[in-house]
Amino acid sequence: MAISVNTNVPSLIAQNSLNRSLSAMEKAMQQLTTGKRINNAGDDAAGLVISENMRVQINGSNKAMDNVQDAQNFAAVAEGGMITIGDHLQRINELLIQGANDTNSVESRQAILVEVKQRLEDINVIAQSTQFNGRTMLDGTFGDAGESFIVQIGPYSDTQNADNPLNTLDISGAFTDCHLSTLGIGTTTGAAYDGIILPAELDPDDPAFDPTGDNFRLYMDTVQAAITEVTEARGLLGGYLNRMTSTYDNLTITVENMTTAKSRITDTDVAEASSEMIKQQILEQVSGSMLTQANQLPSLALSLI
Repeated sequence: MAISVNTNVPSLIAQNSLNRSLSAMEKAMQQLTTGKRINNAGDDAAGLVISENMRVQINGSNKAMDNVQDAQNFAAVAEGGMITIGDHLQRINELLIQGANDTNSVESRQAILVEVKQRLEDINVIAQSTQFNGRTMLDGTFGDAGESFIVQIGPYSDTQNADNPLNTLDISGAFTDCHLSTLGIGTTTGAAYDGIILPAELDPDDPAFDPTGDNFRLYMDTVQAAITEVTEARGLLGGYLNRMTSTYDNLTITVENMTTAKSRITDTDVAEASSEMIKQQILEQVSGSMLTQANQLPSLALSLI
């Protein structure tokens, strides 16, 4: 190796080596400090793009899980109202069967119909007070005019991901079938619910009151059909609830797997980063020592003059 005064090549080599070691050590320390392997786009451009796309899906799936839980709560409130209405209808049916027996006097039938009328009024209250977030569910106003009820159960819109039809779930059908204007036991105005009333011949307060066994049996058929309608609506709602439960479980697994995959790309491997930092610390010390010695080489030229 030639000894030069103007250009100290060994010193330049040692300086470059020292700078590389310091830069690598700084990067390893940053990764350990932040816990992230990718702290800027230059660390891993491709990894950054992939991880950000994963983050979109993870965040979207987490919010979709919240949506599913909200929809489950919504449906649970509606089903609670249906259960209570079904219980009232069952009791009304029992009373009508009792009243249809001709062993009853007019007074006995009138007493039976007083309870029937009270229970119908209770059903009216339930229909008008079963609400979630200000939306009344069972009085026929929900879903009128073709209104849909869509649950966003996926992280994408159907337009963004047309190949996956599971991003949304329309549960409008359950509420269309369960509101009381479809039960045939009350009166309606258009699609809205006006309240349940007794037929005139079974209403003790109506001038046309005529509590015969035949009239009891006629209304009994209507009430039994209403019980079937409520039961079928609950079954339909239960099907949607089961589907939402499956969707929630699937989203949970998706978030878990996507988070694990993203972690492998973006998170620091502490053992690897620690080893790298120690390695660069040693190289930094060696490079510093070599730089000191290289800087002394030009002075050696004086001894040769």
